Amino acid sequence: MKRQIWLYLIFAYAFTWLIWLTAQQFGVGPDHGEYLAAFGAAGPALAAVFLSRRGPDSAGDPLPARLLSFSVLWLFAWAIYTANDKLRGIPAPTSVFSYAIVGLLAMIPAWILSGAFTRDSGVRELLHALVHPGNWRWQATSFFFWPVMLLVPAALAHLFHRPLAWPQHRDTLWLSAAYAGISFMSSFLFTAALEEPGWRGFLLPRLQQHFSPLLASLFLWFPWALWHVPLDFHRPFRFTLANYLLIRVVFLIPITIILTWFYNRSGGNLLTVVVFHAAMNAFPFVLPYYPPAFALVILFAIVVIFTDRMWRRRPVITGFSTPTPTPPDFAV
Repeated sequence: MKRQIWLYLIFAYAFTWLIWLTAQQFGVGPDHGEYLAAFGAAGPALAAVFLSRRGPDSAGDPLPARLLSFSVLWLFAWAIYTANDKLRGIPAPTSVFSYAIVGLLAMIPAWILSGAFTRDSGVRELLHALVHPGNWRWQATSFFFWPVMLLVPAALAHLFHRPLAWPQHRDTLWLSAAYAGISFMSSFLFTAALEEPGWRGFLLPRLQQHFSPLLASLFLWFPWALWHVPLDFHRPFRFTLANYLLIRVVFLIPITIILTWFYNRSGGNLLTVVVFHAAMNAFPFVLPYYPPAFALVILFAIVVIFTDRMWRRRPVITGFSTPTPTPPDFAV
């Protein structure tokens, strides 16, 4: 078990950091180097898939199901990435090579998501929930968590004439809604679906075999935060040390705890944490919010720690992708 954890971290870091550090040599920015850097986000998912392999079995769907799902998802991801760039004001690629790079990048989330139909039993178990939600209540809760967290305090703050952070102005409500939807799907496909199969789908359940959910969250938080370092200090708007401590320590620790809570409460449903992660990355850029209200995230993490007694070890389970759900004693 410890060997799998260490191998996962080595593979995830090696793949991601090699690509990100290489991309930095070309400059990482909205109009240059971004496509190359985007490949690096797939390190956690690829490491998890590689280490989850058990070999084919008779329960797997026929190969055409994998090929069909891959093809559809590939074209969809390609379109979403292109549309998201356009809405951000980034000029469309001007060469066949650039279009080909975007197409190659779109293959990665398509391959990961279509892995739910693979003949390999281990990979299928890891990724099954990405296309088989199970209980929509938890996906809905994780999706609306951020709109509620942003808009309710913003409405109260606006009522008392407090300054709000506003997204970029769009000409019409429909354009704003389209931008929000495309931003969410872009984050879903090119960030959350490439990270969460590794961090929550693979690493978290293995840590919870040895530690309580609270300790497992803290042990997961550190490598997850550190994994971002090559980009955090080499973005077009680089993090200062204060920025890094605020975002990767003060903010990311409660986020990690909340993600663990969502994962356990949904019965180990990977789609739930992917949706939460995508919403977290997308909605603060498309919805108005009151910045001090982000402290509510810390408060929510404290509440779930105590209501779920997250310092207690969970029952030992045999499977990693579908842990036994905790009896509900805290409704959201």
